[in-house]
Amino acid sequence: MLKRSVVFEVTDSEIRTFWFSVHPFRKQVHSATVVKFDRIPIPVGVIEQGNVRDETVLSGILSAYGAQHFGESHKAYLSIPLQQGFIGSYTLPWIPKRDIRSAISLLVDEEISIPRSDLLFDFLVLSEEKHNGLQILLGATRQSLLERYVYILGRAGFKIAGVEFDFSILGQTLGFEPNEDVLYLQGEYASLQMALFRRTVPEGVRSLHPLQPSLPLPATVLSKGSENERAKELENELQRFLLYYRTQHPDLNLKRLVWKGDPVVKLLAQGLLSSNHVSAIEQAKLRDVPDSWRKVYEENKGWGEVAIGYGIRVSAHRPRLNLWRQPNSTETIQRRYWGLALFMFAFFMIGTMTWLSLYQRGLSLQQEVQDMSRQGAKIMKQVKHQEELEVAWNKAKIHVERIGDGLAQIQTMPGVELKLEQVIYKKGSMSLRGSAKDARSVQNLIRTLQTLGWKQPALSSYKMTLLNDVEFSLSASSEKGG
Repeated sequence: MLKRSVVFEVTDSEIRTFWFSVHPFRKQVHSATVVKFDRIPIPVGVIEQGNVRDETVLSGILSAYGAQHFGESHKAYLSIPLQQGFIGSYTLPWIPKRDIRSAISLLVDEEISIPRSDLLFDFLVLSEEKHNGLQILLGATRQSLLERYVYILGRAGFKIAGVEFDFSILGQTLGFEPNEDVLYLQGEYASLQMALFRRTVPEGVRSLHPLQPSLPLPATVLSKGSENERAKELENELQRFLLYYRTQHPDLNLKRLVWKGDPVVKLLAQGLLSSNHVSAIEQAKLRDVPDSWRKVYEENKGWGEVAIGYGIRVSAHRPRLNLWRQPNSTETIQRRYWGLALFMFAFFMIGTMTWLSLYQRGLSLQQEVQDMSRQGAKIMKQVKHQEELEVAWNKAKIHVERIGDGLAQIQTMPGVELKLEQVIYKKGSMSLRGSAKDARSVQNLIRTLQTLGWKQPALSSYKMTLLNDVEFSLSASSEKGG
């Protein structure tokens, strides 16, 4: 998926933007359909040498520009003038990676005069020979300066992902060789900036502005003769600039001059070539411009080198300085911390809800178990009662069968004439009521019951009828007690 990005280059007279799309992982994946270069003019005095003098006006201009891209998701990068910071190359003894930042922090304290409370810095390892040494590029600026830009761009809807110096970007994208020194001249709106690049690092930068008394009006309104006169004055300034750095660096090997800007700068470059200060001059030209970007670059040549060059560095995923790395890292750590805290809180809430759900389910199951236990006890009681009834029934059945057999046997015995009208058996006791032909039959009945195992058979009533029959009732108990 291509991700849209935008570069902002800050100058005193305008803000230049370059829009492009880049794959988040693969190198050099470009889309021509979203490449765009804009120049946003700003009133004089709003920005001076990179310092924001009128935050309200600048915020309004950028907010109006951001409204044109409302709702878009993109990363923003910012290029600021080198006058508002420091950049330098240093050769250090070889240091393990885990100790590099600590060593560079000590170097910063020695080399940079910005107070620590208002300091942002970053470094880039240019070359490394293990156990021999390493060369680093160190950049620094004031935090208060960047915070103003980040705040203004943030209000306009642009979140800054990286910040770098304009001349640092040019040193990395104009094709300067690692073993050469180059003089770079840039003229815009009658001002001149001169920079000495030692390899790809800007060693010294000086600006000459039209407000200086020795300089005439902007070159755009000068005649041909005035252009030559101004070029001569600038050449004198430039020779003093070179003289200073030649005395500071006896090993200076200056052979090439790269320029961009108005005709006066071109005349100045040709004058230095004629005076043998340099052996070659050429107009600034970006290297490694993607084919899909080339048309936009050619249309904005002389204006778009910094913004488009920064885009080339970003799209190629090359290591680069990022003066906003520390705040971004702090913000990233805070986001991760809050994300982790939110995750832990969510995990705790989910765990609590799960525990409550399981607890409620456990209570429900516990209640069901208690109900089932009561039902089980009730069933066990019913089963036990059923078993007791079954046992009692079996016993009663045995006794009834035995009583029936015994009574049938009694009635069939010779000499016994009985008529049994009622037989009651309950809990091992039997009651008989009936009539007999005579008393002898009743006596035989009692003896027979004793013979069959009934205990203590005894008459409970005895009566003679008019027909000389005997009506009786007797009781006896089972030998086993029921």
